[in-house]
Amino acid sequence: MVISAGIILIAGGLCACAPLFKRISQALGRGLSILGFLLGIVVLIVAVDYALSLGFLSGEISASVASTTSPYLKYFLPAMILLGILLISRPIRNVRWASLISLALGLLIAYFLRTFLPSLFTSTTVLVVVFLIATLAIYTLLRFVEDLFEFIGSVLAFPPIAIAIGLVNIYFGVLFFTI
Repeated sequence: MVISAGIILIAGGLCACAPLFKRISQALGRGLSILGFLLGIVVLIVAVDYALSLGFLSGEISASVASTTSPYLKYFLPAMILLGILLISRPIRNVRWASLISLALGLLIAYFLRTFLPSLFTSTTVLVVVFLIATLAIYTLLRFVEDLFEFIGSVLAFPPIAIAIGLVNIYFGVLFFTI
């Protein structure tokens, strides 16, 4: 599978500029946001593959990036990571996933304690207390992460910042093709 970092950067940059296209058509802006979410996942995978030199993507990206001689291309990786975070955080910024995950993990903890240690947890009251303590502890930790993610997402989704990130990534994508 050949993946060109230039094409990914240009397509991601266009999706990041979705606030510009929302003025033309709401449906186009929403479509770019949905496409941007999927593209954001790809952008982050490519950025991690390049940053850690893993070579999972058949070396196509690393070889094309390593052969470039422009001094500005060393800045494309932070721009690419910001692009990926922006594209992923835009549609899921308002989803309350901390409560869903903590509820599921609290139920799993109570179930596994009841299954693996049946002699210790014979009372339903004890299991309910364990469930509540586990759920609240996990929720507290995940809520902090959710708030942090929401703050970063709202800063990056501010239209002037999103458009600037999109244009910078389009620039780096075009720079890949000119070198």
